[in-house]
Amino acid sequence: MIRKIFSYDVIDRIGRELMKKFILLLFSFFLLCSCHTNDSTINGVVYANVYTHYKTLQPYICLTFDDGPDQVQTPKVLDLLKKYGIKATFFVLGEEVEYQKEMLKKVVEAGHEIGNHFFKHDNIHKLTEQEIRESIVKNNELIKEAVGVTPKLVRPPYGIVTDTLKKVCKELDMDIILWNKDSKDWDKTPDSTIIKNMLKSPANGDIMLFHDGSKTYTNTLSSLDVIIPSLQKKKFEFVTISNLLDQ
Repeated sequence: MIRKIFSYDVIDRIGRELMKKFILLLFSFFLLCSCHTNDSTINGVVYANVYTHYKTLQPYICLTFDDGPDQVQTPKVLDLLKKYGIKATFFVLGEEVEYQKEMLKKVVEAGHEIGNHFFKHDNIHKLTEQEIRESIVKNNELIKEAVGVTPKLVRPPYGIVTDTLKKVCKELDMDIILWNKDSKDWDKTPDSTIIKNMLKSPANGDIMLFHDGSKTYTNTLSSLDVIIPSLQKKKFEFVTISNLLDQ
């Protein structure tokens, strides 16, 4: 008699395991496809990626800060991030970088990521294509001069995205980063409201928006001092935008 090498139970078990792996891979694919806009071509024009969040299987969340660097507020933000051992992404304005190059160096030396927030905080609906390009390029050059790094990420002022912006960013090989959780800390929103909104239904791949561009945003620091440890207790890990997109 020929001895059976595998029983039907073993074969069935192997089949179930393979099916689980297939479903997991399929699920991962749909997660990634559901959370951002890929490069697209319309009438022969190729547009850049636009991300509001980026779903991952890992419990990753991104903290982002706009409008800095600021000589008073940014150091306080850096101290808070150091306190909890986390990294963030700072979208900086060129007109601030011009006079705060040493502060920008401190952000980079602390291991955080730098993104481009235009030279000035302009409404891009009022800018021509050339003015949009010049604002991004000028800021990139200032950042490169200050810290030796050219950003690959751009966040338009007010989160305004147009086809012109997407076209320019594709030509500059830059991704557009928005957010799906807005603290509205710039609007003197009470701490309790910020904390409640930012901790509501946290999910893998969330991108949170805060600001470090003014010392008047005291609620930024106090609310984050609650939000960060609360999410860490839920096993979320804070990473930079580039780390998130690498998943």
